[in-house]
Amino acid sequence: MHRSRLTMLVVIAALVVGAAMWWQAADSGDQVALTARAPVTEALPSPRVPPSGTSRPRTPEDTPPGTQLTAVYMAKMGQAVLDETGAVLFRYQRDDPHKARSTCLGDCAEVWIPITTTGTPVVTGIDPAIVDTIKRPEGAKQVTLAGWPLYKFANARPGEWTGQGADHLWFVVKPDGQRNLNCLPVPVQ
Repeated sequence: MHRSRLTMLVVIAALVVGAAMWWQAADSGDQVALTARAPVTEALPSPRVPPSGTSRPRTPEDTPPGTQLTAVYMAKMGQAVLDETGAVLFRYQRDDPHKARSTCLGDCAEVWIPITTTGTPVVTGIDPAIVDTIKRPEGAKQVTLAGWPLYKFANARPGEWTGQGADHLWFVVKPDGQRNLNCLPVPVQ
């Protein structure tokens, strides 16, 4: 009983601090800061059990670093995709899923890290037919989902969706490639 009260007090304190940071950012009028400072962490869920035929075989030679995508359902965020480090993955609205290129370059790619691979992406709970790669200007192969290049926020820890809705351009990606519109700091159309 004592432990659960202590846990509840810690959670309440974290929410109060998060709310204070949220209001401070709101007063500054900085929408990116508003998004980045919002409390956005969930415990990582277990991967979904994939439907038959939606995963590629996992062998050491078929699993190069940076290429494992896992569909999950998070209690607050809902459907999301994680990489092998537990990072929540995003799509960028300025990218075009019908063109084989990323528009997040230079400084953008330092804040929003492209998900790159050296081999064939391995998926769990995601249709492998909608997973592919594109070539970035520096030569790396960036992983795509339903044509959308994938990214992760540079400073996010596993299970965080920091950046959700930033500039109305960055969204957590669902396992089908659609944008997830949950947990936005302001409504998006």
